[in-house]
Amino acid sequence: MTQSNVKVRRMTENDLAKVHYIDGQLYGAQRMPTWNYSFEAFWNIYRPELSFVAEIDNQVVGFIVGTVEKEERSQSIVKLGQKLGSTDLYRQSAWIDMIGILPEFQKRGVGRALIDTFYEECKHKQISLRWIVRDDDEQLKKTIAALGFKKSDISTWERK
Repeated sequence: MTQSNVKVRRMTENDLAKVHYIDGQLYGAQRMPTWNYSFEAFWNIYRPELSFVAEIDNQVVGFIVGTVEKEERSQSIVKLGQKLGSTDLYRQSAWIDMIGILPEFQKRGVGRALIDTFYEECKHKQISLRWIVRDDDEQLKKTIAALGFKKSDISTWERK
């Protein structure tokens, strides 16, 4: 099966049950959960404008969702200070928040089709594409590097 067999379309509320099922199939030793609540809760809170599902033979086999926010969220205060009053201050970035593919459809071009569609939508909207990844998720870091992503110069640190 190749990427040409994959149809990507905008997600609708009718897809939520299937997306929830896919997301549930991914939790466990192989899955690094980003969100501590259900996909339906995520959908109801954020209503992500960049939401797509992938289908093969009219079956939903994967999904990707993201949100659009002002770009200063992703800049250091040093860089931001240099841009005060600049139109750069008001640009937006798209953030990939969740992606999931049924295990039996992984490594078949579904993820690439979803990412490519998401990226094309970002290009159309003239916004940059960003993705937050857990530092210990080596598998995902390798995958997104292969998709053309590069690590940015900003990292998040916390103190509990």
